[in-house]
Amino acid sequence: MVSCIVPARIGSSRFPGKPLLKLNGKEMIVRTMERALLAGCFEHIVCATDSPAIESVVKAAGFDCVMTGECATGSDRVAEAAKQIGLDLVVNLQGDEPLVEPSVLRDVAKDLSEHPDCWVTVACPLNPAEAGLKTVVKVLVRDGVAIDFNRSVPPAEVGRWFQHQGIYAYSRESRDEFASLPQSKVELERSLEQMRILGRRPIRIVQSAYPSISVDVPLDAEQVEKILLDRLLYPSLDEPLRKGNERI
Repeated sequence: MVSCIVPARIGSSRFPGKPLLKLNGKEMIVRTMERALLAGCFEHIVCATDSPAIESVVKAAGFDCVMTGECATGSDRVAEAAKQIGLDLVVNLQGDEPLVEPSVLRDVAKDLSEHPDCWVTVACPLNPAEAGLKTVVKVLVRDGVAIDFNRSVPPAEVGRWFQHQGIYAYSRESRDEFASLPQSKVELERSLEQMRILGRRPIRIVQSAYPSISVDVPLDAEQVEKILLDRLLYPSLDEPLRKGNERI
């Protein structure tokens, strides 16, 4: 069985405190975990954090939480939490994905189950208007496998790249390998944790037709709130939401 761990820290350098940011009255970390619940494919859904404030909010919403120490990256935090509770196959859903499409999570969980020796992540079409934004991570894909990730790509090459989404999946063995390695120079330069493992294990790409709308800066939160309000007023805009959890 596959589980889902949502790593969340309070001290984001670009947006401190963002897991507890309320989006239309509900904390972002809770909205993200509720989207994981809608996927209907996870044995466990757990938040991993080093913040007592986040732990309190998550538990009040009815979800489980594991406290970790300070961690260099979200995947390091997931590795520590998964080891504490004895999980093998895990989807890492970053806590700033409150609009993640549940069917994509199901596809990732399925791909991991079929390819447990690999990492699995997600890509969607890159909006040319966002190609120059460093907050939008790009991935270059060949034969269904990632060959590079970057925040900046030459304008002439934009058509070759996809947008990367904040989802990873891996087995216990893959996580332990990742956590045992030192942070690489390119990982630190690009602030992209997946560069630590790229070239050591295949990183399989699940293609998504749904654009990624993660909350990286305050302006993203305004966009997400507008979408949530539109869905409240016009439920047919979001079929999985309409058919699923009424709490959202």
